[in-house]
Amino acid sequence: MELAYTRKPTIRLIATDDAPADKVAQIGYGIEEEGIPFSLVSPDEVSDPVSLAHVAATQSQLLVGIACDGRDAVLHYRNLPLEKFIYRIKDYSAIPDHVLRLFGSNAARLVKGVPFKKSDLLEASF
Repeated sequence: MELAYTRKPTIRLIATDDAPADKVAQIGYGIEEEGIPFSLVSPDEVSDPVSLAHVAATQSQLLVGIACDGRDAVLHYRNLPLEKFIYRIKDYSAIPDHVLRLFGSNAARLVKGVPFKKSDLLEASF
């Protein structure tokens, strides 16, 4: 019998070099709290966070991607048009950690198909 290695499906989280690692970690904690795995990677090329989040979603087997640059964090879904992200947090380095965990939790909830948690600090595109 021959065994084949397959990668575990994950939410793809792309973080640029200037993204605050402690804040990106809080987003990851929110994803993990919902029991969904994620993979943290650096971008192949630097772009705006909406575009990077869409790229992350297209690379994810779970169809969900997040991008964090030095200023914004964006949650995207593969089947949405590029400009129609799910949520964005502007200047997330100033946002409380519990809101960033909620943002990550909502990414996992998108995968699970359960209702999002609400926050006035999350900007939706539609």
